[in-house]
This record gives sequence, C-alpha cells and structure tokens, in this order.
Amino acid sequence: MKFYIAAPFNQREEVKEIYNRLKSLGHEITTDWTNHKYIKPYNTNQQLARAYAQEDLEGVLSCDVFVLLSDGESQGRNTELGMAIALHRVFGKPSIYVIGESNLDSMFYFSIGINRKNSLDQVLDELDLL
Repeated sequence: MKFYIAAPFNQREEVKEIYNRLKSLGHEITTDWTNHKYIKPYNTNQQLARAYAQEDLEGVLSCDVFVLLSDGESQGRNTELGMAIALHRVFGKPSIYVIGESNLDSMFYFSIGINRKNSLDQVLDELDLL
C-alpha cells in the first residue's frame, strides 16, 4: 500500500522511523518530506516552499492510506488532512487515520471517513498489514 504521513516538521525523526517500518513491511511512501530543508520564513524561500507544497500535495493525492500524527502543532498537516478528507468524500480513498494522544482535539478528526487510533500498530492491525 502507498502511505502518506502528515506530521509537524519537528517530528521528522519519528516519521523516518515510521517510514522505515512501513518499508520493511513492503509498503511505499508517496512523499518523503523528512528530507526537506527548514525554510521558514516562507517569504524568503518562496520557490522552495512552492516546490515542497506541490510535492506534499502530490503525495496526498497518490496515497492509499493517509496518517496524521495528532500530537504537536502544525499548519501544513491540517492542509494535508483537509485534502485527504475531500479526496475521501469524492473518491472513497485514501483511508484516513489520525493517531496519537491528541486524536480527539479537532472537530475535523470526527469527519466522516476518519479513523482515530492511538498508534500506528492499531492502523496496521485494522488494515491487516501486520
């Protein structure tokens, strides 16, 4: 399956571990944003910001499973979640999971099609991927 993981930039080491685990199980990562440079403020890095945004949105478009890490603050992951919700409503995919201790903290986490779990293991178990 193809996965996209949305998380705050400062959790990229945790996301890399998730990527390694998913790859070891034979899955694909649609976009590896963990290799992006830190480019804030965006107004001084507009071309790179545009390229990163396009790459990340393409990753959401092409995934089978969208996973959002709910802990921490991030504007970008919420944009990606909104796109995943819209895709799910129109096309029935991707499967959407919000994981972590904060998986009850946004009204959008209760949208139709969103599954709230505590861990990646619960996601993989539900999808019969373990």
